[in-house]
Amino acid sequence: MYKPRKKPVQDAAEISQDSFLDVVSNIVGILIILVMVAGIRAQYSADVSQETDEPTAALIEQMQIKQATVYALRRDIAESKMKQEIVGEQIHYQAEQYAVLFDRLTTARAAIDTAAEEQSQDVKKSVEYQRQLAETNVKLEELNARRTWLMQQTRPKAAVIENIPAPLAKTVEEKEIHFRLLGKKVAYVPWIELMDKMRADITGNQEKYFKAPSSTGKTAPVDGFEMDFMLGVFNVPAREGFGKVLSLQYAEMRPLSENIGEPLETVLSSSQSLFLQKLSLFRSDIYTATFWVYPDSFEEYQTLKQILYEKGYKVAARPMVMGEVISGSPHGTKSASQ
Repeated sequence: MYKPRKKPVQDAAEISQDSFLDVVSNIVGILIILVMVAGIRAQYSADVSQETDEPTAALIEQMQIKQATVYALRRDIAESKMKQEIVGEQIHYQAEQYAVLFDRLTTARAAIDTAAEEQSQDVKKSVEYQRQLAETNVKLEELNARRTWLMQQTRPKAAVIENIPAPLAKTVEEKEIHFRLLGKKVAYVPWIELMDKMRADITGNQEKYFKAPSSTGKTAPVDGFEMDFMLGVFNVPAREGFGKVLSLQYAEMRPLSENIGEPLETVLSSSQSLFLQKLSLFRSDIYTATFWVYPDSFEEYQTLKQILYEKGYKVAARPMVMGEVISGSPHGTKSASQ
């Protein structure tokens, strides 16, 4: 029968030495492991530090950029505030300048209004002087025309002059009908009709004529004549101080053609002549026939005057100068009839 071999028995000193070696080996192993672990951790820490240094530098750079941006914005805001203060000061200065200019403008307007009022008075005086001058010229031309007429009438002629008794001349106070004798032709002057057209024009355009101290106008033509007129604005006493009125200062009857009118032969030979037709529209006991006679038609006037005497009309003559137009004024002279 097999019997197991018995292990040799060791003594206590040998066993104790082996345990000590085991402990020392374990400690050395642990130290080696700790050294390796420490080395690995140190290497890891170095790697981590190296990896984290780069993001930190970028972050610092970004922070610096943002801080620079903030500084720039603060600087811009400070500059904007400074500019705003400067603009505010400029606005305040301009407001003061505007107030000064406004005061000057107000003063200038007051001066202009005063000058305009003075000018208005000067215009009124000028209109009055023009009216007086026109009246003087008309009177002077009438005197010259009458002198010329008298000289022609006193010249000796180889012709028999019929002696027609004529009444003394007197100022015409009645209504008048007007005729023009020029170029040995007689033409009806539509004085009444043109005056009616002028009144209608003034009534329809009062606002226009009241704008200026004096103004002019023109009527539509009637029977070959048209009228140019001048109006003035004057202050007259009224219930509440003064009121403004329009007044006729001057009027001219201008023919559209110098060739209008009928020869004396037509008037004498036809009862249907235009002269006699117009004459028949006006009663002889109300109207005086006024002739505007030019130097080349005095003989025709004498003949027509006799015809009108026979029809019961009073006759007045207005001697004219060649080239002069028929005109009238509220301040002019009245016709003298016979």
